[in-house]
Amino acid sequence: MKRRESILCFSLLAAALASVQPAVAALPDLPVPLKLPTTLRYTLPVIKENSYFGDAVRIVDCPKESQNPLGTCDNWLFGGLAMWDSHISGLIELRFYKPIDNIAHFEVSHPNHLVGDNAIIQAPQGYEARVRDNVILDALDQVSGGDLNLITGEVTGLKFALLFSNTWYGDLTTINPRLKPPDFTFPGIYGSARFWFEQRADGQLDLTVTASTFLPLNNAVKAEPVQIPVPWCSATEDCVGIQAPGTGLHPHIFYTTRKPPADVPCGQACVEVTPNSFLSMTGHTYYTTFGDNFDFNVPELGGLAPGRSHLQGRVQLQFGPRAGNFVPVSVSALPPLGQLARLPDAPAPLSTFKITLIGHDEYLRFPFLTYVTSSPVLLEDSFDLAVAHLNLNTGLFNNDMVYRGIPAQSLFVSIINLNITRIPLDTFRFRGTGYLRKGPHGESIFGYQSLYINSFDTFSFPSPDYSKPNRAFIVGAGSYIRPFLHFQGIDTNTERSTIVKTGSADRLNSSLDEPFSYTYSISCDPAAGTGTFDMTNFSSAASGGSFHMENISSVNCSNSKFSTTPAGDFDTVTFAGYGTWSRDAANGRHLVTFQESKQPGLPLYVTILIDGGLISKTHTKPPFFTTP
Repeated sequence: MKRRESILCFSLLAAALASVQPAVAALPDLPVPLKLPTTLRYTLPVIKENSYFGDAVRIVDCPKESQNPLGTCDNWLFGGLAMWDSHISGLIELRFYKPIDNIAHFEVSHPNHLVGDNAIIQAPQGYEARVRDNVILDALDQVSGGDLNLITGEVTGLKFALLFSNTWYGDLTTINPRLKPPDFTFPGIYGSARFWFEQRADGQLDLTVTASTFLPLNNAVKAEPVQIPVPWCSATEDCVGIQAPGTGLHPHIFYTTRKPPADVPCGQACVEVTPNSFLSMTGHTYYTTFGDNFDFNVPELGGLAPGRSHLQGRVQLQFGPRAGNFVPVSVSALPPLGQLARLPDAPAPLSTFKITLIGHDEYLRFPFLTYVTSSPVLLEDSFDLAVAHLNLNTGLFNNDMVYRGIPAQSLFVSIINLNITRIPLDTFRFRGTGYLRKGPHGESIFGYQSLYINSFDTFSFPSPDYSKPNRAFIVGAGSYIRPFLHFQGIDTNTERSTIVKTGSADRLNSSLDEPFSYTYSISCDPAAGTGTFDMTNFSSAASGGSFHMENISSVNCSNSKFSTTPAGDFDTVTFAGYGTWSRDAANGRHLVTFQESKQPGLPLYVTILIDGGLISKTHTKPPFFTTP
């Protein structure tokens, strides 16, 4: 194996992604401070069954200059990401320096390298190639490390540079000879990286690392078109490629020296995952939420304010090829099914990100002041992808997954505008755990709950009248934002049902104290194409009016996570359709997206959006936080 030809590194267009990095989080203190070992330099083995590295390659054909260097078009060549993961083994060496003011600098290296299993890279439609001779080496010209706060466990100043080597990367450099070294740097120009230390019984510190980055290849390298290797590159380096301008790599690594607790098998609750496939799931709005627990030192606010908006839409999982008892999985959010119109652009200054899930207007109540958070949407990052490693024996993610997105709404936009020189237009790095398990009737249920925490000291926070920035408050010391993001997706995994579901309610009270009524009769068979739905929002504001459905565009009947309905029946109905809105003098056609859920032991939950909430929106917000 020739080192130069088999190690892929790139000299990237830094200007394309060189945004200000997010503010460094100031974490709360650990219950017990970390203590450095007596021997400040030691080695530990990587736990192979829980450690891996891989890539999720977005192979596209985006030839236009306007679409590059980031490859922003949706012209996929093979129907989805080309994914692979390989479990790794070896040693890591940690070297600590004596702490100064409880901050200890450390360096991390990998003596004798980390070695991975052979693997394959696959995309859903006709792409498969070898990924062999997997080796991870330390960068030749950089030392990886950072600064560990022994009081909080926070790592700052992180620099992590590695050389990923295997046959696929070697083939890629063979057919693109003008691609130059050196290494993969995490988080790099646009990525995520976290080092997490834990105290061991022997006095040493375990290390867990999770890191990813985005490496765009552009449409050409020094005037030569970018190519992707086809599967029949030979050992003699006789490679053939296809042009794939705009293709981007998403290398990632997760390893740990901490021995995990024994697996608890999911048994009959395990989902039979088909490698190299998609699973599109209806979002259960009751459990799909974003929000923030605003914990601000501002006397005028009076204390804590928990904020939350429930979201309509879908969750899509893409599975890669199997790696032992694990499979790589990419997670993305999608708008509600049946919405045929183009989604509007995100509000300025966030228009570079795409809208996925759509939420409800809410009140945010501090003890002394009340805010209205309107036009909530989840904006998903298109470049640093959410990729995890699913344990097929447990149905749990092997590691925390980073999902990058923005919980955008009117208050958030006002905060950005007030602090425009201090807050970068970057996505939150939500970090959390996920699962994929069977529900009570064999349906597949996906859940993800995540959190992001950051200091908000000295930032400006608006008054309830966003139009008057001169009335903003300066946030005092000890203040935090704690935005969270929860997903729950359900796929019925059952044969087509012809059952007809009906429902109605008269003058339910919405979360904005606006009464509404509705009635529907819908067949769970999408092919039936018939059904009725009418609703009236009795609000005196512009959102008030009546909707009458004329045509159905999609329907999905499913069961909630703890459903007690008999086999063949459903407690959750989701549909979309087109009809008329009473306040439209031109009598045009409008879209409704609707979900009703009757879960055991819980109040009726209903969510209704007309034209994605642009005309009217209403729901029965649960009085408490929900966990997927």
